[in-house]
Amino acid sequence: MPNYDIIPLALDLLEYTIQRVKAKEAEYRQVKGYVMENCQLVERVLYEKVKDDGKPHFPKSQTFHLCARLEDCAADILEKCISADGRFFETEYEERLRDLDVVVVKCDTMLQYINLSFKKGYISGDQCHYWAEMVRPVKQKAFNWRRNDGTRAAALREAKAAQELAQMAQMAQQIAEAMQRSP
Repeated sequence: MPNYDIIPLALDLLEYTIQRVKAKEAEYRQVKGYVMENCQLVERVLYEKVKDDGKPHFPKSQTFHLCARLEDCAADILEKCISADGRFFETEYEERLRDLDVVVVKCDTMLQYINLSFKKGYISGDQCHYWAEMVRPVKQKAFNWRRNDGTRAAALREAKAAQELAQMAQMAQQIAEAMQRSP
């Protein structure tokens, strides 16, 4: 049974991840100041750094490493949720289960990357907790969806095996009848 509220949660996770890993550029404003040059006060335009929000940010050196991996995990989670939702269960149940397995693994991986970011000091404890709390419901819903579809898939596999066995028995019976008729 598809879990339709997982896709908006995965989309929110991707949006937050993109916002969180975005490199913060230092902001400066122009100020006039007097500096001493050749024993004379001269007015110059100086630049003062504007204060930031005081929270830690990912350094630029991590833009193509940890930040990219976090973004890729979040994008893969959304992509696989949409893919699983779009599959017709009665005919593509194996592919759907594989997609849901990938979602659960990517959520676990993303939680580990978030934990690593916290340990490295790239995010604060509050940011780590908030981000992890965005991943957990996606993981839980994907896990529950996978479990429910897994039991349904087992029933479909058994029915398919029984149908194949019945066809094989029918073919064997037809072969036996054909052999009895021929001299």
